[in-house]
Amino acid sequence: MKRTIVTFVVVAIATALVFAIITGGGRPKGEVDASTQATSTGNPTANPTGTTADAPVTAAPPAVAPTTEAAPSSPAPAAQPATTPAVKPQGLRAIAPASGGGSMIVGGPLTSPEALLQLELSPRGAGIARVVFAQQWTTARARVAAERAREGKGEFPSDDERYRLEPIDTLFGQSVPLLAVHSLVVDGAAVNLFAAEDGQPIWAAAGDGAFETVLHDEAGTPIVKARRAFSVSGHEVQVTQSVESLDGKEHRVRWLYYGPGDLTLESGSLMDIRRFMIGALLSEKRDPGQSIVLSNDTSMVRSSVVSQLESGQWDLWPTATSTADQRTLSWFGTTNRYFALAIHAGVDAGKGIPSLRAAPAVERIQAQFGDAAGKDRPIFTVVTSGEQVVAAGAAASLQLGVYAGPLERRVLLDEQPMSRLGMIGMIVYEMGGCCTFCTFSWLANGLVVFLGLLHDWVVFDWGLAIIALTILVRLALHPLTRSSQISIARFSKQMASLKPELDALQKRFAGDKARMQQEQMRLYREKGMNPMGCLGGLAPMVLQMPIWMALYAVLYIAFELRQQPAFFGIFQAISPDWAFLGDLSSPDRFIALPVSVNLYLFTLESINLVPLLMGVVFWLQQKYSAPPTAALTPEQEQQQKIMKVMMPIMFPIMLYNAPSGLTLYIMTSTFIGFLESKRIRAQIETMDLLKSGKGGGKGLFGGAFARALEQAQAKAQAKQPRSGRR
Repeated sequence: MKRTIVTFVVVAIATALVFAIITGGGRPKGEVDASTQATSTGNPTANPTGTTADAPVTAAPPAVAPTTEAAPSSPAPAAQPATTPAVKPQGLRAIAPASGGGSMIVGGPLTSPEALLQLELSPRGAGIARVVFAQQWTTARARVAAERAREGKGEFPSDDERYRLEPIDTLFGQSVPLLAVHSLVVDGAAVNLFAAEDGQPIWAAAGDGAFETVLHDEAGTPIVKARRAFSVSGHEVQVTQSVESLDGKEHRVRWLYYGPGDLTLESGSLMDIRRFMIGALLSEKRDPGQSIVLSNDTSMVRSSVVSQLESGQWDLWPTATSTADQRTLSWFGTTNRYFALAIHAGVDAGKGIPSLRAAPAVERIQAQFGDAAGKDRPIFTVVTSGEQVVAAGAAASLQLGVYAGPLERRVLLDEQPMSRLGMIGMIVYEMGGCCTFCTFSWLANGLVVFLGLLHDWVVFDWGLAIIALTILVRLALHPLTRSSQISIARFSKQMASLKPELDALQKRFAGDKARMQQEQMRLYREKGMNPMGCLGGLAPMVLQMPIWMALYAVLYIAFELRQQPAFFGIFQAISPDWAFLGDLSSPDRFIALPVSVNLYLFTLESINLVPLLMGVVFWLQQKYSAPPTAALTPEQEQQQKIMKVMMPIMFPIMLYNAPSGLTLYIMTSTFIGFLESKRIRAQIETMDLLKSGKGGGKGLFGGAFARALEQAQAKAQAKQPRSGRR
């Protein structure tokens, strides 16, 4: 009975781990306990709405509050982007000059083979209405159609099917363009540059990809002119912000603009793995050369930021920890499953290389909730720049670099400025939730590189690369698999030969359970048996679990496998509209259903063939992998019944909507294991298991476990009262 319980627990734990990864529940890595999170210098310590951490925070942080030049110079996010800031701006008002015209589209054209993205600009805050990708699509079907169009075999899909980054919700009833300017602080006075209350325009086009506005005093005299210009090179967007003195006086200015906030949660995602990413330089004491940018212990999963905001903590940078460690901000970004939007200081004009320090473009980052209610409330960020001195009659410019692109290793490792800035740290092969540690991100990093080598140099297909990986893993585990199955067969036969003696011991010591266990252990030692030998057969499966979990993370997160078909797209060649195995990062979608059905554990949107075949292969393996020749004890029969039910049913259910690449791996591995078991059983039938059982097949771990069990029983026996040992 004990062995039955142990087997059940092991399989249940394995199933629960898979389910935990899929659901992504629990407290994620990097989540901060709001009750102990320290506030940054200058941030208000109280929630202005008076809400508690248990109640949803629906209002934004306090309004901009600097009043004099001597006051702290790091304003907080404004209460609302569309109204004049709470602090009276000493009569300054931004008025759009006469429009100079110019295109509101930067980059592209989208049909060009060289184009990577296109910006659609907005005069609201001189921001980006949307980033449209030229080479990325929302579905695998659209990607295939686009490839055929480039070959002259059809038309491009609609631009609506191109992947894009754009605002996902509103803040105080207003849509906020990406990286829109909130305000300009001039000599301690915050001037609204987002949208005027009276509906008058603030920004005017001033050439292709550029906007201008002029700040006037109460008498209508121009004081300063602000300009913002956008340009695109690859996945890098360069934003040039400048302030020019028009009144012959020196001014001190700093920009407030909306930084990267929540990105779109992609349709079909099984979990929310969005993150707020921070790249930081170590202190000069730890890194004198100031050349290493780290992000592994400064970034946060989205749920952590939600908890922080609910407790009234607005600051994302700097934090008490970053200040204590003397770290310097290098870049800040947000990611979803496959894409990222990140800001940095741009190119160092003097050196002509990307600056590793985000300042002066980014000095402080704060976050706030958007309008939507519920657990998926959108998060907006507001960035405060460093202070600049604008000389009388002169201009001061501020460069801001923006990465808008995929979380693709090749791009982030090889292209500038992403490579120098260490933005490869934005790729995190972790599923989040309570099982973050068991997704084995270190193993996932190795797997994605190895899979890439198999794809690029050996098989040239991702589906075949996964199968090749499966074969290599099974070959590596074959000695252990063979040893385990021989151990099971030997133990089964030994137990059958000892059954009369075990029955006699149970009758003799029916009233003394401890003595009976001691006598059983003595009998096992005399016969050279390992009492835990029956669990040896689980070792190959347990050793493969880390690979399954890491591969799940790779197939779910790795951009390289996004929308990649299996087997050279043979099913799409048969019919372009057939989605079967057209995207290894999503379910195989053998037959699409006309309606979706919520089955609690998952939503049934299609008949997925590979998980069903996986269940069949599991059943075949369980049916034909029983230990040969030897009679089974009742406990062993119960173990096999549990395995025959749990493996063929539970795993296909848990993995039904998992990436088809993962189910392809598990199904292939199980099928190879089935063939391997048949061959090993044929070899076992030629062995004299009782004669070759010298040492009982304990091995290092089995022998250690048996010795530990004996010691535990001896201690328990010693603690019993004398009357209990008579």
